[in-house]
Amino acid sequence: MRFRASMSVALCAVAVGLGAASCSSSSSSSSSSSSSSSAATSPTDSGSTPSGSAAASSADPGSTANAGAGASTPAASQQPQAGGSASRCQPANLSFTLGNKIAGTSTTQPTQVVDMTNQGSSSCTMEGFPGVDLVGVANGQQNYTWPMTRSSASFAQQNNQGIAKVTLKPGQTAHFDLRYLPGTPGDGNNLISVVKMVITPPDDFTQAELTWNQNVVLQDGATHPGTFIMPVVAGR
Repeated sequence: MRFRASMSVALCAVAVGLGAASCSSSSSSSSSSSSSSSAATSPTDSGSTPSGSAAASSADPGSTANAGAGASTPAASQQPQAGGSASRCQPANLSFTLGNKIAGTSTTQPTQVVDMTNQGSSSCTMEGFPGVDLVGVANGQQNYTWPMTRSSASFAQQNNQGIAKVTLKPGQTAHFDLRYLPGTPGDGNNLISVVKMVITPPDDFTQAELTWNQNVVLQDGATHPGTFIMPVVAGR
């Protein structure tokens, strides 16, 4: 028995000298293999991302890390905001009609009220002055166009018609006033025989036409003509 044990030790010693590893026990081989595998997969300290942060980025579809990877926007941000502002009133959704005609006094001109009613299915807004052109016969020309000037802000406020946002629900009406100097043929004044108004709602570029037959003193070269428009206000 001693001879055989000695021979085994001697053979292992020879084997080690030749570089063989077959004399290692199975448990030692398993421990070495596990240790080598662990060293190969362990991240280095420099430049590594903590696993907790990486997991958080992957789990959050709205994170910055995923924003460029086709991540969808949260559904809440795609919903219309409650109480959102109404859109601007468009001529296609408005009806234009002549309202009251107010006689002038010794100190004021007559006034033609122009009503604008929201015929659309949703609310819309207007604020400020409309654009108004008077079109008619003047200076021997057909379709002569005279753009209207605006009243001053102080004058509008004095007449309780200051600039304010007007919101029109479907079916509701706003209006503006056209104050004008009436004229009579043969009275020596240069006149425009108006046949229509061309109206552009505030902050818009689309126009609507409204028939209006009236002789008006033409003052298209005056700095402060007696014919002018007032801001849009609520109601008729």
